[in-house]
Amino acid sequence: MLDPNLASLIGIALAILVPIVSAAFAIIICGTSIAAVGTEKPELLSKLIITIVLGEALAIYGLLIAFMLLSKLPAITTMDAGNKALFSGAIIAVATVAAGAGISYVGSSLAGATAEKPETFSSNVIGVVLSEALAIYGLLIAFMIIGQI
Repeated sequence: MLDPNLASLIGIALAILVPIVSAAFAIIICGTSIAAVGTEKPELLSKLIITIVLGEALAIYGLLIAFMLLSKLPAITTMDAGNKALFSGAIIAVATVAAGAGISYVGSSLAGATAEKPETFSSNVIGVVLSEALAIYGLLIAFMIIGQI
């Protein structure tokens, strides 16, 4: 059985490290796609930057959870509280991996489709936004669990 503080620190590590890797993956995939489109149609770059912004938000979500868990460390004295901290970190980690994968794949397709037919942007951007929503769902659940510590 883990010590409550160790479980909390593992949750904090998950909340920081995994969302940062997820954000980096999304930014790398979408950024290279956007760069390719920008060489042919630079006027589309301002629209397509949303994929980069939503990718970066994943790291911010993880950082929010990590800050909240760090502020709760003095109150984490039982294994129940330690498990809640651990699960909060794990939830935001899994949610940002799912969102990062969605943003990466849909975002790169969005860039290609927008380069071919710019008028399809507003319809195709929905997939990127809904992929981001996966991380927000995890963020909300993690907030609710941390609130019970």
